[in-house]
Amino acid sequence: MKTHKIFAIIFSLAFIASSCGGSDSSSESAEVVETTAAAVETTAAAVETTVAAVEESEPGDDDESDFRKAIVNLLNEITSDDLGFANSDYTECIVDAVHEESGDDYETMMETIMTEEDAYAIDVEAAAIACISVLSDEEFEMLAGDAGDPLPDALRVPDDYATIQDAVDDAVPGDLILIAPGTYYESVIVETDDIVIRGLDRNEVIIDGQHERPNGFIVFSDGVAIENLTSHSHTSNGIFFTGDYGTDIIVDGYRASYVTTYNNGLYGLYAFNAQNGVFEHSYGSGHPDSGFYIGQCNPCNAVIDNVISEHNALGYSGTNASNNIVIMNSIFRHNRLGVVPNTLDSEELAPQGNITVVGNLVTDNGNEETPRRSADWDIGFGVGIVAAGGNDNLIVRNRVENNSYAGIALSIFFDQNLWEAHDNKVIENVVSGSEFDLAYVSINEEDGTYGSKGNCFSDNTFTTSAPADIETFMPCGGEATNTTDTAFPNPGPGGDGYGVVDHDTMPVPDEQPSMPDADSAEGVPAGPPPSIDIDSIGVPSAG
Repeated sequence: MKTHKIFAIIFSLAFIASSCGGSDSSSESAEVVETTAAAVETTAAAVETTVAAVEESEPGDDDESDFRKAIVNLLNEITSDDLGFANSDYTECIVDAVHEESGDDYETMMETIMTEEDAYAIDVEAAAIACISVLSDEEFEMLAGDAGDPLPDALRVPDDYATIQDAVDDAVPGDLILIAPGTYYESVIVETDDIVIRGLDRNEVIIDGQHERPNGFIVFSDGVAIENLTSHSHTSNGIFFTGDYGTDIIVDGYRASYVTTYNNGLYGLYAFNAQNGVFEHSYGSGHPDSGFYIGQCNPCNAVIDNVISEHNALGYSGTNASNNIVIMNSIFRHNRLGVVPNTLDSEELAPQGNITVVGNLVTDNGNEETPRRSADWDIGFGVGIVAAGGNDNLIVRNRVENNSYAGIALSIFFDQNLWEAHDNKVIENVVSGSEFDLAYVSINEEDGTYGSKGNCFSDNTFTTSAPADIETFMPCGGEATNTTDTAFPNPGPGGDGYGVVDHDTMPVPDEQPSMPDADSAEGVPAGPPPSIDIDSIGVPSAG
């Protein structure tokens, strides 16, 4: 083996040394221990004898051959340069144990070490483990070095790279970038597929736009995951996954996990022209548009799970986002509007349709102490969940409480065209505390009545509705009957309208739970979202 290779083997065993010192062994160390177990067993007796002899020997003993000395000196130089210490007792123990186990004399050992790439590999592994008792505690720690680091190949900021952008630019598919606690004044552009960017502490790894830079991250690549960090005060978005506007390139695979976004100029977590995505265990507040946004995709194939969206203009917005989106197990509260799948002419792929909103707590929306991008959305101010010009959506088993105007609504929506809501189902929700718990906003037929357009309401717990007795006129599984009345968009308070607050004055949110095992979990690039068993998700408890 070449001169540097013998201790490269020892370095590779650092995590085994750590486990010998009492720390938890990883699955990787268990695998290597199993591989070397036989060699360790056959070497143990020789090493025990050698250690005793080394400990009893005095410096200057002249029974060492020149070749033995040369090998020991070589290894001492390597350990001094690469590990920061030289302990002749340790290197002598290893050399003598390998000599005894292999049966080679020291001259042969030197020749073999200098010429053969993998000579004595298993013997050195066994000896390096068994001779650890010779080391002092300090030397053991120096040998272990990164022994407890289960992610030795991670690209680390700022240890290896001064900036996040530098690490991203140097990454190749499959890489994991780990960001140490600190505040980073960057707007990171990601153009490499299948990388994972992870903060080591969600609340202390902070990407601060200072209300000057556009995005915390803008991701043009497939399979990118961003985890366990905070992005705030950018002029546009906290994190933006996007395909190319001009060429209709679609991002395939994205994920944001354990991410906090707040007080950005438009959106918190934003996916556009993108499919096969997940937003999970994340938080967004203080945005003039929405905390979470998925738009212009069909099929979207996306899941929003266990997020909190509060103090935004909209908790969730999904313009022209259709087919296989599940919004579940999340909290949307204290926004101007809560959950808003919608259709607009300003984006491609209209109309919106076929998503599921299930198992969410949607409460206390209708909050004037929030920013807004446009007053246009105030026609829905105080609505918990509204499908605005959307089709074929399922709104099921949500708890919708104390929203100031309407709990759950199906509604027409005006843009360049008039978009009506068609074939939506509102079932098994628990709704209370609104002016209208359930609402249907439509335009009248030629005879002045209002038809269901295939929309239906059934098995909901509620008190008030518009039209009155909405489940009688628009049942799911039964025949609908035209009504003579309908709900209307929120008429507003009059005067100067609803209050509004600048997003850059919104409060900093509380700390949020960090990702478990952020410093040890392998990086997994983003891929298709998990399959969701909708039937297994019940109505959540009250907040």
